[in-house]
Amino acid sequence: MRNVIGIVNLHDCPHLGPITMKRPTGATSFLGRYALMDFTLSNFTNSGIDRVAVLTETSAHSVRNHLKNGEVWVRNTRLGFQRILTNEDLLQVSKFNTDINNIKANRNIIIEANPDYIIVAPVFMLMSYDYKQLVDQHIESGADVTILCKHIKNNTDKDFFNCDVIDCDTNGNISSFVTNTCRRKEVDVSLESFVFSHDVFWKIVRMGKEVSQLYSLRKMVEYCVENKLVSAKPCFFDGCVVPILSFEHYVRHSFDLLKYENRIQLFKEDWPIYTTTHNTPPALYGEHAIVSNSFIANGCIIKGKVKNSIISRDVVIEEGASVEDSIIFTDSLIGANIKVKNVVADKHSQLVELKRIGSEKEDILYIERGERV
Repeated sequence: MRNVIGIVNLHDCPHLGPITMKRPTGATSFLGRYALMDFTLSNFTNSGIDRVAVLTETSAHSVRNHLKNGEVWVRNTRLGFQRILTNEDLLQVSKFNTDINNIKANRNIIIEANPDYIIVAPVFMLMSYDYKQLVDQHIESGADVTILCKHIKNNTDKDFFNCDVIDCDTNGNISSFVTNTCRRKEVDVSLESFVFSHDVFWKIVRMGKEVSQLYSLRKMVEYCVENKLVSAKPCFFDGCVVPILSFEHYVRHSFDLLKYENRIQLFKEDWPIYTTTHNTPPALYGEHAIVSNSFIANGCIIKGKVKNSIISRDVVIEEGASVEDSIIFTDSLIGANIKVKNVVADKHSQLVELKRIGSEKEDILYIERGERV
């Protein structure tokens, strides 16, 4: 791999309703074991990118708690590093706490790495992708910026609603961006992964102050492209992309990945998704436990029934309890003989009082972190 630094961008993320009220999108639990940012971090690792900066907008403690010392994702321990970058001066000023201002506040870390190319990638487009392909195409094309994109043939299911759609001129250069309203049946959607040469990256960052203090890096790229200040080319990815753009997306795609035919498209045998280990024991199943079509994480104690559900670490489901079509976060308790259906229960929840807890499938019930119900 060439001299590249990868930037995981936790700014400019969609909010996932109640589950991101107290945590950043990137640190949100997914499939009972991972955090959403693990996919981007693992893509960098598997692509041979060992120098990584994580731009953190809010709740930096959640990010640090998950990443710890970063050794899970850094293979080259002598030259590689993982840095969590926070703009301390603007942490409480949300309107100016942009990724560009974060980069400027921590520019020495990137400058000292002296990369030839800089990749900036989001945490809400889940995929297994080799960024060497993006860098190689960028170098071959001679463009100032290369943007990872996906061609969507059936654009009516609104999976990529409100995402940026690119249009290209006759020479294949990106000429404009529009918001996807799902009216066009076929679109080329930006996956918001960008690769820049060193000089172009800093040129765009410096221009951000002149154009608008409110602009994100993504908006600045669009501004520069549409005003012909830089040239941009698309690089198309035809593999599986799971967009997590809303609470509804989060729930629906979590359950979709219970199906093997969907799961094998995202999780590749030769492309591991790494995450922080917690040294918890294997799940323990009671004599009368019944589990079907579910993810059960380490450290769980399952004595009841679990069906079509995602159970995170250290969850206890007591004798006679039933959990169906639900997502239960870490260190939660489902009491004896409690029936739970169509529920997302955040960390440290205790569902012990009501005999039946749930809702209709179209309107899943969310239980706040630490609530006793």
